[in-house]
Amino acid sequence: MSDEYLWDRSGPRDPEVARLEELLHPLAQKELPPLSVPTYHDKPGVPLQRVLAAAAMVAIVIGGWWLFDRSRSKPPGWEVIRLEQTPTASRRVTGRSELAVGGWLETNDQETVIIKVADIGNVNVEPRTRVRLIATRTGDHRLQLARGTLHATILAPPGQFFVETASSTVVDLGCAYTLTIDDEGAGLVTVTLGWVGFEWGGRESFIPAGFADPTRPGVGPGTPYHIDSSPSFRRALETIDFRSGSPDVSAALTLVLAESRERDEVTLWHLLTRVPAGERDRVFDRLAHFVPPPAGVTREDIRAGRRDLLDQWWDALGLGTSSWWRTWKQPWQDNSPRR
Repeated sequence: MSDEYLWDRSGPRDPEVARLEELLHPLAQKELPPLSVPTYHDKPGVPLQRVLAAAAMVAIVIGGWWLFDRSRSKPPGWEVIRLEQTPTASRRVTGRSELAVGGWLETNDQETVIIKVADIGNVNVEPRTRVRLIATRTGDHRLQLARGTLHATILAPPGQFFVETASSTVVDLGCAYTLTIDDEGAGLVTVTLGWVGFEWGGRESFIPAGFADPTRPGVGPGTPYHIDSSPSFRRALETIDFRSGSPDVSAALTLVLAESRERDEVTLWHLLTRVPAGERDRVFDRLAHFVPPPAGVTREDIRAGRRDLLDQWWDALGLGTSSWWRTWKQPWQDNSPRR
């Protein structure tokens, strides 16, 4: 069969083509005029084969650039270094890989892992831990901790690194901390350097080095306490934070106030908004014993939960201005995933 017939039906017709035409004739479009295709073979110097070859080359170039652009814009992953315990109690590297955005990493009973958090720090992942890389871009690096324990050391401006859990978001404020989450989503963050923000559903904690804070699903962060606090002090805070409405809350608060010392100013300040309004006067008096409220901060305002006056009292603790926390809080709240 000649090319002429395929283009303008002027050449001899192949029997097989004729059979196909008769078979498809009932489906032919009646309303539109026949398609007019240029007869490139009639133009000297422009054979059909060259036209098709040029079109194929253009398609290859465009497709190659599209693939290159997609690979260039793909979010980078984080380097993963796997370590395994040896009989001599040292660690040896057993493998290196990359944790891609959206990917999960799970450690077995014997290994630990070092994750390079872009260029701002490291996360050491303990055995029997499961984490996922949610996002990594300038100013917003996020992990999800499903269960287990990690140790984060971040050397970056505040509000760049986040760890999402089932009960809270941990916001790094330039620090080092340990975070543990169990299978039900309950957990504990312990800060060893700098500050950490802990937030869930508008409930927040501001945790300095030397303090720890528990978290529970459906409630969020509890009240921060000094790591040297007694077990009874911690249990009383758990009653206040996670057994709201219990008749034991008042007795638990009595124990906390009796055991509190000057180092517990952070705990007392948080309790001003954690206890029922009718109990806030007791907390007001105990905190005022260590740090008098600034002029204009009254117990009536604290009882009413005035955030601006609470911040003024925080500033009086000598731990840094609350405006610093509020400044860094807004960007990560805007970027955090909706629950």
